[in-house]
Amino acid sequence: MTEQPHTERLIEHVELVRSRGDPAQMKLCVMSLVARLAQEAHGDQPRCASPVIAAFARAVNDAMDRQTRQRLRPFAPRIVGTADRLDDQRQALLHAALIEMLLPAIVTDLQASARTQDQAQAAELTAELTGQLTHGDDVEQLRIAQDIEWDRAALIWPLRNALTARRDGDGVQQAESVARVLIAAVACVARPTRRNWYWDRAVELLDQLCDVAEDAPVTPVAQDTRPTALA
Repeated sequence: MTEQPHTERLIEHVELVRSRGDPAQMKLCVMSLVARLAQEAHGDQPRCASPVIAAFARAVNDAMDRQTRQRLRPFAPRIVGTADRLDDQRQALLHAALIEMLLPAIVTDLQASARTQDQAQAAELTAELTGQLTHGDDVEQLRIAQDIEWDRAALIWPLRNALTARRDGDGVQQAESVARVLIAAVACVARPTRRNWYWDRAVELLDQLCDVAEDAPVTPVAQDTRPTALA
């Protein structure tokens, strides 16, 4: 659907910033821009939006650098109207992306960037844990991750939070925790090209969350985006 001219102008002139921003200065976060487009009160939790999408979008919005954050602007009109009771599908999509796409990529990057023995051990633990998580249902995955033997694995705390929220059906906490895993990966990767890879996946995942429709199959971010060699 073609956006209305006033919507296009608004999106063009808004600068996305951390937190909720200042409407008077045309500085908004992506979710306060959604609220503005839906003619709701200024804030980052608009009623018109899927709580799962909102939680994921808020986290990545605040973590991105200024230039990368502007890539979220086109999503604002698409997020309007996503309070559609389809968040179970969005939760399944987030979980699949975490297990099948994010964790294998993180393992590859951690192993390649390890410079100390502690970093190498953490990377190896994360690799072993990731391998075990590929089997079993949600409850089994959480049981595996909660074992104290993984306490020194990299990114273990946001991962456990994501798995706990998945088991409990807490879509908001799950979306935020998956975003935190991705954000932590960005912080752990030194090379800009690899940071960009993760932000590309965040944008693609947000695209898929917006595209969820009734009876549509769950298709996480395409598997050919998984790195086979580091840039």
